[in-house]
Amino acid sequence: RPRTGTEKSDSISRPPVLRGGFSTVKPEAINTATTLRRGSITCEQSSRLSLAISLGAILAFVLAITLPFSNQALHIDDAIFWDFAKTNLESPFQQHINNYNLVGEETAQWRDTHPPLTQTYLAGVMYLTGSDSESPLHLAFIIFPMITGVSMFFLARRFTSNALLATMLLLGTPVIMTLSHTLMADVPMLAFWLVAAATYIYGVDRNDWRLLALAGVFSMLAVMTGYQALALCPLFLLYAWLNGRLNLKTALPAAAPLFALFALALVSFTIYGTLPRLSHVRGLSVAGTNVIKRAEGILVQLGGASVFPVFIIGFLCLRRRRYLALLPVMAFVIILGLSHFNDGFTLMSTILFIIFMGAGSFALFAISSEIVIQSMNALKKMPIDRDFLFLGSWVLMMAAAVIIMLPHTPAKYTLPILAPLVLILVRETESGVKSEKTARTIITTCLVLTLVVANAVSVADYQLARSYREFAFDLNQNYETSGTVWFIGEWGFRHYMESQGYRYLTSTNDQVAEGDLVVKPQFGGWPLAETVTSRMKLLDSTETDWSFPVRVMSPESNAGFYGSYWGMLPYSITDAPLERFAVYRIGPSADQ
Repeated sequence: RPRTGTEKSDSISRPPVLRGGFSTVKPEAINTATTLRRGSITCEQSSRLSLAISLGAILAFVLAITLPFSNQALHIDDAIFWDFAKTNLESPFQQHINNYNLVGEETAQWRDTHPPLTQTYLAGVMYLTGSDSESPLHLAFIIFPMITGVSMFFLARRFTSNALLATMLLLGTPVIMTLSHTLMADVPMLAFWLVAAATYIYGVDRNDWRLLALAGVFSMLAVMTGYQALALCPLFLLYAWLNGRLNLKTALPAAAPLFALFALALVSFTIYGTLPRLSHVRGLSVAGTNVIKRAEGILVQLGGASVFPVFIIGFLCLRRRRYLALLPVMAFVIILGLSHFNDGFTLMSTILFIIFMGAGSFALFAISSEIVIQSMNALKKMPIDRDFLFLGSWVLMMAAAVIIMLPHTPAKYTLPILAPLVLILVRETESGVKSEKTARTIITTCLVLTLVVANAVSVADYQLARSYREFAFDLNQNYETSGTVWFIGEWGFRHYMESQGYRYLTSTNDQVAEGDLVVKPQFGGWPLAETVTSRMKLLDSTETDWSFPVRVMSPESNAGFYGSYWGMLPYSITDAPLERFAVYRIGPSADQ
């Protein structure tokens, strides 16, 4: 424990320096002081050894949840990051691709909607390894969950007594484990976000300008990876203010993310004459029904893609008799679930919705109510839990940002919420359970069950990505492809179809010939020219079956891990096919 200026000095002081081989100090005094120093050194060495073991365990844990998936096919937006990385190999830092097609539209100059750091890193890996295949790229991306884990460990050391378990619980959530197997910017942004938060918090606590400067650097890297990291600005200021240390030195790092955005905007305006492109969606959809739908979606994703949902509720029921609110919360959620059942949800999807929505809603209620209690205590000049106020505000602020500002609610939008949520859950368990051993046992059980779900979701995602690669590679063996093969679809499917020489069919392209094939997966599509659709005759429809009953994308069972457009749940339990592929043959034109 750090000493304060009011404490008395230690009763045993260091012996005087021996000069000329003589001393007036008794031999037993020297032996006692020497023993204390040796004990202090031994304690320090033990602490360092414990820290090294914990960090080693975190790195081993990351390898265990990522290496088995290092050959995962490019998936979802991986392909776009791959395309920009290939462009950056020839033109470093270029933020556009000429003559790029996306979602059926032809674009003379496609500008990226992501900051440049992830693509630049990918390009660097390609350059150094001489390979653009899946395994080297995935292996290079393991560094980001490692940074996430180490940063979370130091945050957990600051806020909890079970730092290692809290860290593994965060890394083992379905959303982080699954996204750790992709090449998108989500986990890199989270990594820089958490290392910025950790260095800032320790910098404020220790009044260390070096840590504060590092926090500014890491927060800029976070913004260079994902624009959501701008939320670090108010988070930094909030933490310093709650701890009574808001001054110029602690406020400067909060300006660093804004400086990074300003630099990006300046470069963009200089090169393109406009500000950076922040989103595909034009404007904000703030209509009441859309906001309510996004609120519902983020609560479902938070309850289903984070910690095992039963434990979210259980941990938060340990204190303040919050269990009294569980009945009305679940009653509302059940009514809402039944309304979705009447609208077409399957029975299993309805059950999962009630569980996920219940966990997410109760978490939001518990955190909000505790913030109100702590705020009232502050007004009454009573002791308050500043750490909970900070962590709870972090959760609520990011949830509100998703609901108000973002177009839909995929699982990845919960990433900035997960670290404070996990810290709160662990803290509540430590406070609500008298025995430390019992608390560790409960958290460990939660970790195991969360990992079981995360592994199932990761495997389901791996199989979905694999289905696109295998279909593209086997297409010419299964169908007569003497003419041109066109395809409709995005993501990994597009990447592998183009790698085999097949052509992307845009909405306005009608240059198809009799005998050509047109291939379309279930997930993806856009209107085609009427002169094309009128000549398309269904040749075959194939399904990619898989006996394991977990799906991450399935409109039939309301699963939409990567987009709530396809389903509200992060994953579902169903025997529906992983994917369906329709193959059409182009018939003769009307004038023939």
